Amino acid sequence: MKYHETILRVRFHEVDAYSMVWHGHYVGWFEVGRNELTETFQIGPVQLKEKNLLAPVVELTCHYKLPAAFGELLIIQTTMERTEVAKLIFHYRILSQKSGSVLATGSTTHVLTDFKGNLLYRVPPEVFERIEEMRKYLEV
Repeated sequence: MKYHETILRVRFHEVDAYSMVWHGHYVGWFEVGRNELTETFQIGPVQLKEKNLLAPVVELTCHYKLPAAFGELLIIQTTMERTEVAKLIFHYRILSQKSGSVLATGSTTHVLTDFKGNLLYRVPPEVFERIEEMRKYLEV
């Protein structure tokens, strides 16, 4: 398994009164990494919407290891796991680019639905092909 990497610098508005990143921003950074990865394979939120599909988050985990500070360069590593049903499970690691230390880990689980919220039991073939390309790239 390999990771898709996204580089991000901690911005001033992301730190709290202690000059450390506010915990909620890590979830937003997971989204940045996931969207960059999925858009590379034309299955990001906009592309899914064009196909009358949604992929809402139904589960999220985040484990905080070390704090990040203003100006720090971060690496968001994003990968996914193979599933046999119409859902996508992404895994994330946020690292300090300078030290290589893991700052946070987490995951999100997304189900595929139509616009009315009806769960899909099968992934449409065109979307499935792109998911398979992404899995091949990530070696999962």
